[in-house]
Amino acid sequence: MKNTNKLISLAMLFALGITAGCHQAPIITADTLETSEVNGVKLVHMHIIQPPQSFTAVNQSYRALYPVSLINRPDYGGMRMGTLTAGQPLQVLGAVENNWLAVATEDDGKLSGYIPLSSAVPEDRYDATLKAQAAQPRRAQQQCIGLGAGDKACRKGRSSTWIIQ
Repeated sequence: MKNTNKLISLAMLFALGITAGCHQAPIITADTLETSEVNGVKLVHMHIIQPPQSFTAVNQSYRALYPVSLINRPDYGGMRMGTLTAGQPLQVLGAVENNWLAVATEDDGKLSGYIPLSSAVPEDRYDATLKAQAAQPRRAQQQCIGLGAGDKACRKGRSSTWIIQ
């Protein structure tokens, strides 16, 4: 009888051990939401977006100055998450390393990715920034071709006049 009880107990423990191992860990995908804390600030972001190493809170409405890629980490080596259009409103959550901005493209406050610092301005300065850029004279690009013996012919912009130099 004692052996039978021991066998039943061992069988039950074995069965419990097998069923305990059946619980699977949750599947993490690129879209899985995570929370990271950087410099005392909690950032909610998708798993594919890398949290910054440093973070200085900004929490201000900005607008993109030109079409710009939204990147999953604050450097040009990251993966493009999408493209912001010129004039698109966005929420700058904070300034991060490498002179990049951590941004939210939705009103939910979740970190959507990163853009270079120079690609957006505070919303209240957007119109003035565009006017200042338009007022700057554009230099016509110069196109030159070699003529041999160290000589070259150049023209400015799309002009049909070539000048031998």
